[in-house]
Parts: sequence; structure tokens; C-alpha cells
Amino acid sequence: MGNFGILNWIVLLVYFGAMLFLGTRVGKSNNSTESYFLGSRKIPWWAIGLSVMATQCSAVSFIGMPGWGYTSGLMRLTYTFQFPLVMVILMVTFVPFFYNTKVVSIYEYLEKRFGSKSRTFMSIIFLLSRGLQTAVVLFGPALALSMITGLDPKITILIMGVFSIAYTVFGGIAAVIWTDVVQMFIIWLGVILAILIPILTADGGLGAIVGNAVSNNMITGLDFSFSLKNPYSFWGGLLGSGFLYITYLGTDQSQIQRVLTAKSIRETKLSLSLAGFIVPIQTLLFLIAGICLFTAFGGQAFENSDYVMLTFITQYLPAGIAGLVTAGVFAAGMSSVDSALNALATVATTDFYKKWKPEADDAQCLKVSRYMTLFFGIFATIAALFLGGLGSILDLINVIGPLFYPCMLSAFTLAVFCKKGNEKGCITAIVTGLVVDVIMWKCTDIGSLWWNFFGFVVAFAAGYIVSILTNKEKPAAIGADFDYATASGSELTIDHVVKMAVAGKIKEKDEDGYYVVPGKLDKIGYALIAFFVVQCVVLALI
Repeated sequence: MGNFGILNWIVLLVYFGAMLFLGTRVGKSNNSTESYFLGSRKIPWWAIGLSVMATQCSAVSFIGMPGWGYTSGLMRLTYTFQFPLVMVILMVTFVPFFYNTKVVSIYEYLEKRFGSKSRTFMSIIFLLSRGLQTAVVLFGPALALSMITGLDPKITILIMGVFSIAYTVFGGIAAVIWTDVVQMFIIWLGVILAILIPILTADGGLGAIVGNAVSNNMITGLDFSFSLKNPYSFWGGLLGSGFLYITYLGTDQSQIQRVLTAKSIRETKLSLSLAGFIVPIQTLLFLIAGICLFTAFGGQAFENSDYVMLTFITQYLPAGIAGLVTAGVFAAGMSSVDSALNALATVATTDFYKKWKPEADDAQCLKVSRYMTLFFGIFATIAALFLGGLGSILDLINVIGPLFYPCMLSAFTLAVFCKKGNEKGCITAIVTGLVVDVIMWKCTDIGSLWWNFFGFVVAFAAGYIVSILTNKEKPAAIGADFDYATASGSELTIDHVVKMAVAGKIKEKDEDGYYVVPGKLDKIGYALIAFFVVQCVVLALI
């Protein structure tokens, strides 16, 4: 690899220039922290949905999923088949609370519900986990790109880091979302080409590809066996990956922040629905690309399955197109890095700086936000320079998320669902989740995706028991003056808000007919459930 060619370099440089131009262009209107962090709450739903999809599809997915298809066919569809169900859960639980309270950082909700200690504790957990993940996500595609272009890995790390930092510093969340939209289409182009070129060039065409796939047992359905060592069975996908995505998309600032940019609760739900329908299809296309490349490469063995997509780019794509698809690898990596940087800056500014200096005006906070974006970008870039090989990167990605996510999900579940939940229980849940996951990591051979489920169950149980034993307060009574902006304590639970709606104290739906209150399922939610069921039936039959 490494013979990249002048035309490919031109295409790649044009891509970088376009992303920088777009990011700075949309960032010209950033004259407040609300515009910098939330895009003035006027980003269209379809752009938010595409941004969610782009961030979910990191460069590791862009490179790794075709490798999964190459080695194991459709088996790993279980990695995202639960996405429609996850989106339904989010639309009736966490998202309505965060949106209606008009918070900037979702950890503000924890302070409204429990107190400042839980907010600070969880904010630190987020900064630690997301900071580490950002370095890892930056390194993975950079190493892959060094293999394609022939550049030193340190050079590709610096290129990705500098450009991601540049447009995120200037453009804020609006730049993150709109560059993600462009990047999503480039990612899809790469996947479609990986499907079409083998079909058009292979001896026997589509028939040969299908025949090879069937004979090599690549068209496999759901595996209903239960094994803690296998996270890619039906149960591993439903519970392990399911709880991971609920946490990632519902309690991780880097993801939920883009949902908060929507104009209305209707648009938040439409954006989540778009991702719920498309992400499983996107995963299917990635895996089909790998199956097609299996025939194109004659089933040759690769030292690392991640080399499948890299080899396709360098050996099968014509000049110019190879540069564009390589830009897709950059796009997939940058779509995750830019989101993380903006979220890290949001939490650092909102949850720490503004509390430390409450007298700071909005202009000062906006300046600090840019400095924080720059700081975390430099930190992630430097950290990435000291990471090891590609295999270790994948291991790190599989560990960092499941290691921290159970404590995050248990804390927010306690807050949203439990009237008697309190701050002592919340902090207990956070600490227990971390301890349990470290034990599973170091002392067992349980698959990392399972940590999300078991860590959550134990952490939530511990937090709930401590809350019951220490909470002497009575749940809030139903009043006539409820306001999300001023509500606190047990007023901000699903039980209380639903009772308020039933009693006619607050409205259930907005002017578009979408439920404002949590705990209620819209028509689009039923469509997502139906889609999930259809997926399961089809996968069970093949």
C-alpha cells in the first residue's frame, strides 16, 4: 500500500478544504453559547438524524464492518439490529426530559433531580471516558490512512486532529452536524462502490457472489444460543449492544447534544426515527460489501480483517475515486472526533466554568468554549500519538465504552424512573458500575458488550437500595404550577410528569400531535417497533 497518486491527493485536499470552509461558514452566526452548543435550536431534523448516523459510523466501523462481513457474513447484524427499539426507548424516556428542561448539558438534569454532587461526579466521568475515547477514535483511522497513503501514522494523526479541531473550534455544534451530513454521503459512496465493483467485475457477477456466500455459510440468521463469551448472538445484541446504545445515545453528552438542537420535540423524535430505520440498513450494506469483496479477493486470507477495505481502496479503485473513498475514511473518523470535542467543551464550560465563575457573561463563556474545544483537541491528538497498533485500538474501543457506560445509565435511570431516588443512591450506582465493570474486565472472560447489561443491573440495584434506605422525603405532590424549567426533585420523574398530564395540569401533545410528556408512544414509535419485529422475523428465517 502507500502508492497514493497525485490525483487522489488533490481530491483529498479538496475534501479537507471543503470541510474547513463549511465548518467556518456555518459558524459565522455563533455569537452566543446557545448557538455554539445548540445551534440556536433550529437545526432541521433530517440533518440531526444523519449526524447521529455519521457519528455512530466511526472510521473503525467503515473499515472494520466490511472485514466482519468478509470473515463471518451477516452474523454481526445483531450489532445494530436493536437500533429501532433503542430509539423508541429514548423517545419515551430520556429525550423528553432533556429537551423540555432546556438544559445545555444533560448533567444539569441530574442537579435538578438530585443535587450538585451527582452532576459534578457524572460530568467528571464523562470528561474522562469521552476524552480517552476521542484519542482512540482519532488514532484508528489515522493508522489505516497511513497504510493507504504511505504517510507516517503520526502525520495522519496530526492531519485529522488539526482539521477536526479547526472547524469545530470555529463552527460549534452547527459545524459538527452539517459536516457530518456531507461526511455521511461520502461514507455511503465508499460502501456502495465496495458492493457494485465486485458485482460488475467478478466472474459470474452477482450469481457467483451469492453462490460463494451460501457455500461459505455467510448468509446466516440469528443465533439464539446464550453465551456470555459470544456478544453477537441474538441475546448479546439485544441486551449487550442494546444497553450500550441506550447509554451512548441517551446519556452521553456527545450524542444527546445534537438532539437538543432540534426546533421542537417533534423534530427530535423524527431525527431519532431516521437513525432508527437507516442504521440497521447501513450495517447490512457494510456487511454485504465484505461478502462481495470475499469473491473479488478469491477468499484470500488476511492477517487482519480490517485490511480488506484498505486493500480494496488501494488496489481496486481508480485514481480520484480512491481519493474520495479515502476521504470517506477521514470523514468517518472526523465525524466522531468533532462531536466529542464539542461535547467535551460544552460540559467543561457549562458544568464547571459557569459554576466556578457564575458572574461570567455569555461572551466570556463563548470564548472559554472555544478554548476548551482547542484544549481537548490538542489533548486527544497528543494522546493518539502515543497509542500502539491497530489491534490494540480495537481492544481499547471495546473496553472504554462498556467500562464507563453502566454507571452512566444506572444514574440516569434512577433519576428518571425512581421517585425515591436520591443523590446518595446516584453516587452509589456510579461507583458500583465502575467497580463491577473493572472486575468483569480483569477477572472474567465475559464479552465486553455484556458488561453494559450486567454492570447496569448491579449498579442500578445498588443505587436503588441505597436510595430506599436513605431517602426520607415524600414524593412531590401534583400541583398546578409545574414548569420544567423550575421543577426539581421527584417532580422530574416519569411518574410525576405523566400524572400531571393525566390530571390536565400540563399538555400531553404539541401542536404537531407529538407527545411532549415522557412515557407516551407516538405513531412513529409503533412504526419503529414494527420494523424491529420484521427484522427479527427475516433474520430468524434465513
